[in-house]
Amino acid sequence: MDPNKDKAKAEPEPEPPLVPLTKITDPNNVFYTDENGVKYRVLLPPPGTRLKGADANSMSYTDDKGVQKEIYLPQGTVKTAWDHLENERWDELAKFEPYTGQGYTEEDFKAYEESHKQAEAQENK
Repeated sequence: MDPNKDKAKAEPEPEPPLVPLTKITDPNNVFYTDENGVKYRVLLPPPGTRLKGADANSMSYTDDKGVQKEIYLPQGTVKTAWDHLENERWDELAKFEPYTGQGYTEEDFKAYEESHKQAEAQENK
């Protein structure tokens, strides 16, 4: 009788649950170390803080010629660009300016907040 034959049929041992290496005592002052040994500090906003939001301002895609593109999306254009991508309207996507790290402005955050207020008002009707 082969003893290894019975081992192959046995269920694998479950992995032990992951536990933090250190107890988190202050959730707004958390450190972690990644798999490369780099230590990061995570700072969370204080409770009740309202965070700013904005739509994505860039999109990457590969066109019909196999060329990788990255375009800048001004606020309010994500759905239009996505529609062009889904329908393979490469000429329409080419009309967007290239993304060069334009970042976000206060007007972007205001436009996003306003569009969400309008959407909430429509839902509450």
